[in-house]
Amino acid sequence: MQTGIFFVKVKGNLEKAFKDFFPHMSSNYIKMGKLFKKNKVYPVLAIEKVTVFSKDGTETDSSRFLVPSENKNFLWIQSELFEFVDVDSDLKQSKTKKK
Repeated sequence: MQTGIFFVKVKGNLEKAFKDFFPHMSSNYIKMGKLFKKNKVYPVLAIEKVTVFSKDGTETDSSRFLVPSENKNFLWIQSELFEFVDVDSDLKQSKTKKK
């Protein structure tokens, strides 16, 4: 399967994102979410399917996005921390869609 780049931004309320996915997401992901600026658009360069295990051994399917962070590194990070913005490759950073 081949896909193109699409754009995301960090969800406005990371605590809520954590609670919505809890207990499957580590609280460390909230800390990692702070590596990204709110309302800034980031390209998703790849997607990886993952299985997440909770402390009690239950599992759930999820995915991780490969995105560039503010410190110029590429990070695999839980997709639940982001919301979809657009697929337009000409999207400008200043044109983040607001609800």
